[in-house]
Amino acid sequence: MQQLTGFFAVSPLKVKQPPERPCKTGAVSHNRKKNMEENYTDEFSQELEKKEKEEFESDDFAEVPPSDIVAFNELRSCADLVRMYKTDQLEIQPDFQRDVVWSKASQTRFIDSLIKQLPIPSMCLSLDYKTGQRLMIDGLQRISSIINFLTDKNWKLSTLDDIDKNISGKTVEQIKSRNYEVYSRLENLTIPITVLRCDYSKKSHMHYLFTIFHRLNTGGNKLNNQEIRNCIFHGPFNNLLKTLAKYDNYLNLLQINPDKTYRFAHEELILRFFAFHENYEQYTGRLAKFLNDYMDDHKVQSEEELAAKRHLFERVIDLLYLRILDSNPLPRLSKATTEGIMIGISKNINQLEEFGNANLKKRLTQLRADEHFSLDNLREGLSAKEKVISRLDRAIEIFSE
Repeated sequence: MQQLTGFFAVSPLKVKQPPERPCKTGAVSHNRKKNMEENYTDEFSQELEKKEKEEFESDDFAEVPPSDIVAFNELRSCADLVRMYKTDQLEIQPDFQRDVVWSKASQTRFIDSLIKQLPIPSMCLSLDYKTGQRLMIDGLQRISSIINFLTDKNWKLSTLDDIDKNISGKTVEQIKSRNYEVYSRLENLTIPITVLRCDYSKKSHMHYLFTIFHRLNTGGNKLNNQEIRNCIFHGPFNNLLKTLAKYDNYLNLLQINPDKTYRFAHEELILRFFAFHENYEQYTGRLAKFLNDYMDDHKVQSEEELAAKRHLFERVIDLLYLRILDSNPLPRLSKATTEGIMIGISKNINQLEEFGNANLKKRLTQLRADEHFSLDNLREGLSAKEKVISRLDRAIEIFSE
């Protein structure tokens, strides 16, 4: 992970093992320990994972769309769209595509459709009328295919029987040199676009754009909530989430395979950690809106604020992974339980760093056995306001003095 230097550099946590202090949260009985382990069978874990996946992909925006957002239609040539992309007038957040991307064959068939001037669905983008910034909402894969074709001379199309033989299996450079009229036809082709004229500084407008992402991205590669946030709330804080998701001890703690795609699931878990650490008492029961509000409020932060967030996160992960778990991965738990552990530690981090390891381990055992984190309790209200607040209150209490 890239480290900040100079004034904002943060020294790594020194792992110390002070003398033991008595654990004031009480001992955990043998039966409760046994029940704790039985709570997390594969069957029940799958049930919770299904519920948490639904939260990961659902929108809870219920307000009437803002009346001052104006929609209109326009035509743009492919060359013009690429020009706007190159001059940073059009934001497409391409890094999400490492996880959700068309196959080369799908991209090739789309290019073939354009060259043959077959009808294609309209794209949709938002326009911030104050800054002139555009954000691609629907059409991310299509615009990416166009950009590849018009900017990368070495980009090679798939060899397919059902496409124009002049482009099948050819690189862009070969197409330009042998059949320039084909390349030029696509370059000058106009694309129908729906534009949403709005104000990115208004929170109500950003919530509406989040909903539009949900409603329009309904194909096989539908974006989940955090992938949409990555597009809408891009900036220094969003970059920090992606950096922290690669922190070595975090990868080890949750047994994350760097070569596997997780579709921003860990960025959302880290977002939840920061949002609940700072604002859990203001949680209203609408998880997507709660996280959207936090990202919108914090998308642009100073170097000092970002360094403080990073330092807190690393202290929590280091204490949990190195001292409580003895550099072993966390057992398979629900997101809610993992979140509770992290919040309980973060809210008491200064005093916990002074405790002995045995004391810390007892507190983790106590939390996992607590009824607030039982499967029945989690099933009844995974993201319900009262359940979440009482769950986090209890986690903080368990890890406090």
